[in-house]
Amino acid sequence: MSEFMFCLGPGHLPAAARRIARKHDAVLVNYTEPNGTRRHWFTADNLGEPFDSGRAKVVKADLVAAGLIADK
Repeated sequence: MSEFMFCLGPGHLPAAARRIARKHDAVLVNYTEPNGTRRHWFTADNLGEPFDSGRAKVVKADLVAAGLIADK
């Protein structure tokens, strides 16, 4: 099964974001580029639409409600 990646953003997110992801069967990836640039994103099993966009929407809503990311 392939992975669905969503909510790419700058910087690393804290453990609270990892717990939110886990609650929705997703995984937080905090990554540091070789040049030191930090990024984050989330992955989950690719279930197709409308399931992928639905999961991304609820994870993002929980992150915004927790004050971990801005609502853009």
